[in-house]
Amino acid sequence: MRTYVTPEEHARIHRRRRRQALGLVMAVLVVIGIFTVLGAGYRLVASLFDNTEQMEEYEDKLEGLVLFDPLPFDGIENIDDLTLREAAVWGCIYSIQETQGNFDNYAHDPETEQLLLPAVDVDAYLARLVGPSFQLTHRSFEMDDMTIAFDESTQCYSIPVTGVVGYYRADVTKMFKEDGKLHVTVGYIPINTQDDLIGTQSDTPTKYMDYIFERTGGSWYLTGLTESATKPETSASSQQANSVVMMDPDELQEAILSGVNPNASSSGAASSEAVPEETASSETASEAADSEAASSQEADSTASSDQAA
Repeated sequence: MRTYVTPEEHARIHRRRRRQALGLVMAVLVVIGIFTVLGAGYRLVASLFDNTEQMEEYEDKLEGLVLFDPLPFDGIENIDDLTLREAAVWGCIYSIQETQGNFDNYAHDPETEQLLLPAVDVDAYLARLVGPSFQLTHRSFEMDDMTIAFDESTQCYSIPVTGVVGYYRADVTKMFKEDGKLHVTVGYIPINTQDDLIGTQSDTPTKYMDYIFERTGGSWYLTGLTESATKPETSASSQQANSVVMMDPDELQEAILSGVNPNASSSGAASSEAVPEETASSETASEAADSEAASSQEADSTASSDQAA
């Protein structure tokens, strides 16, 4: 028996199928929306606790200063002038190297091949660090083993071809706010320079300093430097080295000649205990010998008396 579907029933079936398809699409969109919201929430929470990117940004900002180990100061105007110039020039150079990878976009002296660093780049670096209101008067200056010359006509610093400069590299370990100021704790990792090769003895900071930033116009700018409450960990090797007792050379030579081990304190104690025992034994033997001698003398005197009688 053939079944006939009326046009009304056929339209109703199509409408039901469209509603089912629409419901399925809506359910899929709801599931996608839930996972999207959960993912965004997770990333937001993670970003609140993970400030790795911000710490790396401050490492780049402070690299120039940390290189030359500045003394603590309160107010950027109180920082040592030479240290500030060294930090401004070399901090700018390190920043260019980090962001661009090379100095192909900068001019070089055709005779000496020295890098020509524009003063405007140094000003831009300082502006990010200490604020745009600070103005550095550009001029030549002397470092420990080189001269950084400034050309008034070209407004450029001539940077000698060298290996590595400075004493430390920066390692930002934590950031915290106190009294409305941002404290950036920086670990100082010593730089080991040998034969113009860049290297470090270890990745362990030997000291920590807090760089203090204040907020001005929506940005944080450096205003001070102080000692940090964070202290370097004492390594096991250094503790072992500190426990070694150093002897005077004359005492050491005397100990060697006498055949005594200078480090065997327990042996010395044992030998000192053995001396009284040996002394006591010798005293006992001496008393026994005296007693025997007295007895023999008594026997001789008795025999003489008997003969006389």
